[in-house]
Amino acid sequence: MYTGTMHTGTMHTGTMISDLIATVERVGQRVQQHAAEREELHAIFSMQIPVSDGDQVFMGAA
Repeated sequence: MYTGTMHTGTMHTGTMISDLIATVERVGQRVQQHAAEREELHAIFSMQIPVSDGDQVFMGAA
């Protein structure tokens, strides 16, 4: 026979799932934005300093 106390959990509303989905979507958008910005910066950098595969780029003051 069970003599302990019975715990009744809290019931979550549907907004918890909606909030989670919205958060995941925001993170996905930020990741895509970051990737686009990185590609743009790479393109700008490539226009400034011509770099080919195998070439070493030395930057700085002599």
